Amino acid sequence: MKPLVVAGRVVFGAWMLADGVNHFLLPLYPEPTGHQPLALLLMTALVHSRLLDVAMAIQLVSGVVLLAGVFVPVALCVVMPISVCALYWAVLLEHRALSVALALAAFALNGLLMLAYLDYYRGVLQPIAVTLGEAPDGTTRYEDFFARPGGRTSRGGFVRALVPLLAAAALYFFLVKGRNGEWVLATLLLPALVLHARRLHDMGQTAWLVLIPGVLDAIAIGLHMYSRNSELQPTASWAALVVSVAFVLWGLLGRGQAQVNRFGEPATA
Repeated sequence: MKPLVVAGRVVFGAWMLADGVNHFLLPLYPEPTGHQPLALLLMTALVHSRLLDVAMAIQLVSGVVLLAGVFVPVALCVVMPISVCALYWAVLLEHRALSVALALAAFALNGLLMLAYLDYYRGVLQPIAVTLGEAPDGTTRYEDFFARPGGRTSRGGFVRALVPLLAAAALYFFLVKGRNGEWVLATLLLPALVLHARRLHDMGQTAWLVLIPGVLDAIAIGLHMYSRNSELQPTASWAALVVSVAFVLWGLLGRGQAQVNRFGEPATA
C-alpha cells in the first residue's frame, strides 16, 4: 500500500506543479477557457479577478510540497477546494468529456491521498473542538463559550473568547462590504449573546439581560441592511453600540460568583 501512496503523491504533485508552471512560467499546454456559456463566463471572471492566479499559485506550491514529501497532509487539504471547484466547473458547467475526466481524476486522486493520510486529520475531525484554554488543563470546547447559554464563563475565559469574536466582527465590518458582511455580522450576534449570557451567569446575574443589547443590535443591523435611508438608522446604531460596549465592559470588569469547570458549570469540591 505504501508504494501506491508514494506513487499517487508523486503523480498528483507533478500534476499540480505542472499546472502552476504552465500558468506562470512556461506555457506547456493550453489552459481550459470553457465552451458552454456558464463555463466561459465563470472562467472569464476568474481570470479578470485574478482569482485564477491565486488557485494556480496554491497548486504550484502544493506541487512542490508534495514532491518534496513535506507537509503532505496540509498540502492535500489546501488544494482540495480547488479540486472540488474544478470538478464543479467541468461536470455542471462545461460538460466536455475530457474536462470531466481530468477533473474527476484530480478529485479522486486528491481524495484517496487524503484517506491514506487520515490519521493526520483525526484531530480536526473531532465533533467538538477544543480551544481557548478556559480549563485549568488549558483545554475547553467551542460550545462552552459560544453555544451553551446555560453554563458559566469566567472573566479570563470571557476575554479569551471575546478577542477572536471581535476580530471576526472587525474583519467583516471594515473589509467585507455589502450584504455578505452584513449577514455575517448578524450571524455573529448569536455567539456574542451566548458568551455574554454565560458571563452574566458567572457574575450572579440573569442571562435575560442580554436581550437588551441583543434586541438593539438586531434592530440596528436590520435597519442598516434594509432601511439605510431611515431617520432611525443612525440613532439605532449608536444606541446599540453604546449599550453593547457597556455590556462588554461589564463582562470585563465584573467579578465572578463561582468557579467553573471545563464544561462551564460550577466546580464541585
